[in-house]
Amino acid sequence: MVVRSGMALLAAALLGGCAATGAAPAGERGIVVEGTGRVASPPDTALVEVGREARAARLADATADVDRTMTGVLARVKALGVPDADVRTVAYDVTPIPEPRAAGDAGAGIAGYRVANVMQVRLPDVRGVGRLVDAAVAAGANVVRNVHFTLADPSAAEARARALAVQDAAARARQVAAAAGVGLGPLLSVRESAPVRPVARMTLATTVGPVEPGLLEVTVRVEARYAIAP
Repeated sequence: MVVRSGMALLAAALLGGCAATGAAPAGERGIVVEGTGRVASPPDTALVEVGREARAARLADATADVDRTMTGVLARVKALGVPDADVRTVAYDVTPIPEPRAAGDAGAGIAGYRVANVMQVRLPDVRGVGRLVDAAVAAGANVVRNVHFTLADPSAAEARARALAVQDAAARARQVAAAAGVGLGPLLSVRESAPVRPVARMTLATTVGPVEPGLLEVTVRVEARYAIAP
């Protein structure tokens, strides 16, 4: 038989003599519970996208504006100590701007072009976001977006959350066994869901003031199966 955590399943177990439920094979005895572990950690890495968008009647003019400005933005970013490996282009778009079309026109010509170049900068110090954005905007960037805070290596937080999840599952199994009036046997198996690795996100239009990244919560969930003691 299998006893699963939850009021409805517990009631069914009590009324039905702990009859088997769920996906367990026929005749298999056990208590199946889920455990959750959560660990809050301060982020240690920031990802920021900065760029330049320009519009002009000629494509060459819009491209020249963007290229010239982004050369200056990149120089300002590197002056802050950001290595080449932590800067990458995430978007380079060229979009024709159609002329207004009057009713009955079969088609419209091209009035100009929109060119945008956006790069992502990785910062190992989340406190440097404000300085980075200010420097980029001062160099001519008019696109600042998708500020993310994350963990460079979440493995330590995941390990702590995993241990808490297993402990939580064990506590739930003891509660279910006691409520059902059966003895709790040894742990038979544990299955882990993929850890939830959070990313805190901000959306910025231009410059920023003080930035508070707060805490990121890493979550691990497990399903544990225990035997019922004879």
